[in-house]
Amino acid sequence: MNQTNCFIHISKLCNSKRKTVDESCVIKKNNDLYITYCENDTLDKFEYDMNLLAGSSSFFYFLKKKFSSTFISVFSVFVILIGFLSVSIYEDFLKKIVFEIPFSWEFNDYIAFAFVIIFFLGLLMMPSILEAEGNEFKNLISSWFNKDIRKLKKLKLTLFNFDEKINIHLYNFDLEDANHWLWKIFTSTILNRFLSVNFYVRNDKLQNITKRLKKLGVLDIEIIRNESSSKKCDIEILLSSKEQKLYSLMQLCSTVILKQRDKKTFISLELFEYCGKNFIKEEQDSKNQLIFGFQNFINRSFDDFKFLAQEKSLQVFFTSNVTFKDLSDEEKRLAYYLRNHIEECVATFENPISFLILYYYVKDIVLDQRRTIKILEKLISSIKNKQQYELINFYWFEIAGFMFDFNDVNTFESSNNSYYRKISIEALNDLAFLFERNGHFEQAILLNQYLYEINPNKYALNICSLYERMGLFEQAYNSLPKELNLGKDFKPNDIEVRYYQRKAVWIIISQRNESLKQEGIESLNKLESLLFSHSEDNNPLWLWHFYNIKANLQEWNENYDEAISFYKKCLSIPTLGAFEYGGTFVNMAISYRYKYILQTSKDEKTIDKSIKFGRLGMILKQSVGDRDEMPVVLHNFALNILYKISNIMDLSLCNEALETTNEALIILDKTKSIKRLGMVLIENYIVKSLLKIDTKDIVLRLENHLINLGQSELKQLLNVYKEFEKTNKIKKLEFLDKEFDELYKK
Repeated sequence: MNQTNCFIHISKLCNSKRKTVDESCVIKKNNDLYITYCENDTLDKFEYDMNLLAGSSSFFYFLKKKFSSTFISVFSVFVILIGFLSVSIYEDFLKKIVFEIPFSWEFNDYIAFAFVIIFFLGLLMMPSILEAEGNEFKNLISSWFNKDIRKLKKLKLTLFNFDEKINIHLYNFDLEDANHWLWKIFTSTILNRFLSVNFYVRNDKLQNITKRLKKLGVLDIEIIRNESSSKKCDIEILLSSKEQKLYSLMQLCSTVILKQRDKKTFISLELFEYCGKNFIKEEQDSKNQLIFGFQNFINRSFDDFKFLAQEKSLQVFFTSNVTFKDLSDEEKRLAYYLRNHIEECVATFENPISFLILYYYVKDIVLDQRRTIKILEKLISSIKNKQQYELINFYWFEIAGFMFDFNDVNTFESSNNSYYRKISIEALNDLAFLFERNGHFEQAILLNQYLYEINPNKYALNICSLYERMGLFEQAYNSLPKELNLGKDFKPNDIEVRYYQRKAVWIIISQRNESLKQEGIESLNKLESLLFSHSEDNNPLWLWHFYNIKANLQEWNENYDEAISFYKKCLSIPTLGAFEYGGTFVNMAISYRYKYILQTSKDEKTIDKSIKFGRLGMILKQSVGDRDEMPVVLHNFALNILYKISNIMDLSLCNEALETTNEALIILDKTKSIKRLGMVLIENYIVKSLLKIDTKDIVLRLENHLINLGQSELKQLLNVYKEFEKTNKIKKLEFLDKEFDELYKK
């Protein structure tokens, strides 16, 4: 029975004195001997380090080790040779007795007889020698042929250099199983030699080590649970290869990907488990598969390795004990894996840090931005649901920037790709709430103003509340409506709204049908009543169509400033796409052009705005592949340019108009459409004339197409033709002059 006192310490691996793999595994301080095991350490290293510590020089130890092994080998061979010699002598002596007796005894015969007696006695006594007390001889013989026994003997000799009362501290011995030399040879020898042995092990290995010590005959075992310490330590060398693998994966599943070392590095444990189970797939029968669960490693990272900590935010972050590695190749592999599983991740995860890390992994490699928007919307909702409001302050503005001024149409181009224009109204509402919780009142006000048209009553109250929180009581009062106009009706259905949209604009107002104008106005009023007679949120597309129709009506009345103001309202409607915003810019550019045409004193800033907004509308329309309306968009943009260069020639604008009209002709020819073909042809003719390019084909095609023109398009065509012809900038076309005379004679 072993009389050693054993103490098992948990949560104390940080006290290891060994800092690198190359350092000595044995360190002595006062009356304490610290022995630390690292994966892939060998018994030879342990023996070497202990001999060095015992006082031998490295050279002397090498010499002693080489000599002892050589001596044992030579001595073993010598004994074996004597055995063979004895057998040979016994054989010769026996032959002589059997075949030559009687014979005269000589000196050699006496020597042979002595060898035979020794050989006989040796064989006779061998069983009792082997079974003698202590089995010394048996062990000696065994040590000649068994390497482990030989090492055990040398180890015992080495350990005798240390006092048996010295305190032994064994670190990381739970890394290996009971059949490993660390336990079979080294630990058993330690337990038999010293009186006080301390084991420092992982929390989840406590039961295994206790059982193992009991099997080795240790009865006096005391478990010491140490309190957690904030002391900085580096125990990465103590990790097994499996733990190293999970350690790297844990780093991959953290905000290290954000490259923000000035902030705490948070980790998503649910992303860690997801990637461990799916990204790192290992064969079921693989020898390298993990023998412990992810939760065990997480527990070890908290309690044993001190890699992780958790504070009041409930978010888990890396401590200063973590040394970050360069995992750029693994990051790329993981990024592409996550990109292919975005929908699964969005449906599975709940932790906002998971969505934050997921976003940074895939943001540059996702082709469909809508998938990225899904991640951001879940990030916002999870922050709100988990009440981890400070994450908005830490990370949101680095993702999306600050809210833009939606009232300034000149900023639309720079804000067009803003996430604030892409995410849903529900997400914007949550974001406004989170801004308020973080004290970003101005940002919250801008968001509520952006959403105002969706539900004026609700957002007016939100804005008032925010001003009051800021202490701006006068602005809070002024932001409230004079009367709260709460509608009593229910929200209309989509079919009812679309009916009045079509009747008011596509059938009457867009045609400029004077006979039905009053009916169109009445339909528009009915549409307005439907939209604003309830207290629920309106569909953004309904509002966009409504204000677009209002703008068209003002254009019909030649009240272009009012039309432009309604188009600006269209642009202020949130969460629409490039199709709607592009159409608004095209229409607003047309209003600026008409305004410029009616000016007696031409203001070039007006036509410059027409060109600027027309170009932006064209770009937005092209971004969604809108081939149906593109010829009309391109024709209007070219017309904006033509009215500019009718007063001030600009070669670059002229070339741009040429490219635009050529593209419009190609689309019309491919689609076999003649919608606005007359206008595209006259614009192409004017530009080519200004650039001194041959126009014969265009003139012939225009002349043949005149018969297909409606009265409105013909009038517009002749007006732009005369704008350039009257100043002799282009050649006269007799068939157009004839049409002009006939039109205005009527």
